[in-house]
Amino acid sequence: MTPRKRRKALHTSVVHIKNLAEYLALSDTEREDSQLAFDAINEMSRGHSLAAAAAKVGTTPANVKRYASDSLIKVDGRYQTKPDRSYRRMSVLSVDGVVDIDTRGSRVRSTIGSHWNAVRQFGATGDVALLEPFEGNRVGGVLLETDPDQIEEYLRQGGLDIDDIYV
Repeated sequence: MTPRKRRKALHTSVVHIKNLAEYLALSDTEREDSQLAFDAINEMSRGHSLAAAAAKVGTTPANVKRYASDSLIKVDGRYQTKPDRSYRRMSVLSVDGVVDIDTRGSRVRSTIGSHWNAVRQFGATGDVALLEPFEGNRVGGVLLETDPDQIEEYLRQGGLDIDDIYV
C-alpha cells in the first residue's frame, strides 16, 4: 500500500467507540465529528436522507458512515437508521442531580431524551402527569428524577442545560 493510500485509509476507516476510554482517546475534532454524525442519524430518523441529514447538521455522509455505521442499514440502495448499541455519554437528571452516564444503545438514549423533554414541558406547564411515565425508571444505574418539587428547584437554580444532554 502506498503512503497516500495508507493515510487515506486511516482517515476513512470506521470508528466504533465502545466505552469512555475509547471516546476520550479521540481528538477534539474527532469527538465533534462523532457528535455531528449522530446528530445526522437523529435527522435521518425524522425522515431525511443521509445526504440531506448530513448537510443539515454540517457534516458529510462519509463522516456519518465513519462514526455511526452501527446505526445505518442500506435498504434498496438508500441508507436508513436502525436501533444500535453504540456508545454515547449523556447527562441525566437523577435523584442525585445532573450526572453524566455512559450509555449503549439508541433505546436508552431515547428514554433519556424523552425524560429531558418531559422535564422541559413540566417546567413550562407545571403538568406533573408528564413525569409519571418515568417514575421508578433507571438508566445507566441511576434513578431518573420525577419529584416535581426537586425539578422546580433545579429549574429555579438554573442548573439544567436541557438543550445539551450529550457530554
